[in-house]
Amino acid sequence: MNNDIKKMSQEFQNRINEMAYLMWETAGRQQGMAMEYWLQAEKEVMSTAQRAAERMIPKAKNAPAAQAAAAKPAAAKPASAKTASANMPKTS
Repeated sequence: MNNDIKKMSQEFQNRINEMAYLMWETAGRQQGMAMEYWLQAEKEVMSTAQRAAERMIPKAKNAPAAQAAAAKPAAAKPASAKTASANMPKTS
């Protein structure tokens, strides 16, 4: 498993490196911008990976919370809240 993580990390690094290089080339090979290109490429690669992971994980990931909420009976208002609102004077 450790090797899988190392391999995946290396693949991410390679993708980031390639994207940063392409950004640098596209921008006219500006000097002194390596960190900016790297950070932008890292952001884009990680964002793409996140979206792909979200598509692969079934929507049921939110189901336990939804099921728990549906299983709870609706909370009843305290009697004092019911009578207080009923006894409020109506304004027009």
